[in-house]
Amino acid sequence: MNKALADEKKALRRQILQQRAAMSFELRAAADAAITAAVLRHPFYQAAKQVFCYVSMPHEVSTRTLLAEILSSGRTLGLPVCDPLRNEMTFYRLDSLKELTQGAYRIPVPPASEDRILLPDADTLMILPMLSFDNAGRRLGAGGGYYDRYLANNQIKTLGICYADCKLAQLPHDAHDQRLMCCVTEQKTEDFYG
Repeated sequence: MNKALADEKKALRRQILQQRAAMSFELRAAADAAITAAVLRHPFYQAAKQVFCYVSMPHEVSTRTLLAEILSSGRTLGLPVCDPLRNEMTFYRLDSLKELTQGAYRIPVPPASEDRILLPDADTLMILPMLSFDNAGRRLGAGGGYYDRYLANNQIKTLGICYADCKLAQLPHDAHDQRLMCCVTEQKTEDFYG
C-alpha cells in the first residue's frame, strides 16, 4: 500500500472512531441489538454450520450476544488469533465464553491449540468487524490487513457488521482490499454479490 493511501485510511479511521465515541450508550445498545437480530435472521447465518466471528472491542459493534447465540445454537464457533510476527490470522474453536484469554492487541482469544484449528468450508460464514463500508462492499478495518490477507487465500461467505451512519459512498482502496458479500447495519442489510 502506498503512503498516500495509508495516510488517507488512517485519517478516515480517526474520524470514524471519533464519530463512534460520540454515539450515546443507548443509541449504540439499540443498534447492536438490531444488528444482532438481523444477523441471526440472515440466510447466510441460517445455513451456516460453522461461524467465524470476533470478540468486539469497545469501538466495534458488540458481538457478546451474538457469540452466546452461536454457541447455544450448536454451530461451531471460530474466533481469530492474530500472529503479529507472521502477519497471519488463524481461527480456533471456542466452546465457551469462559475460555477467552487476552491475546495480541489486547483482543480476547480462544485457546490456540492444534486440535482447535478451524478451516473454512462451504458451510462456513465469516462475520467481520469494520469501521466503515462503501457502496461496492469494501470495508475499512482496524488497519492490520489480517482479514484481507485471510480472505485473499480462502473462499468463504462474508457478512460485515457496522453502524449505518459509518457508511461512505466510496472508501479509499487498492487491489489488496477484499470485498464483502453483504453488510448488516441497524437499518438494513445490503448485498454485494450476484
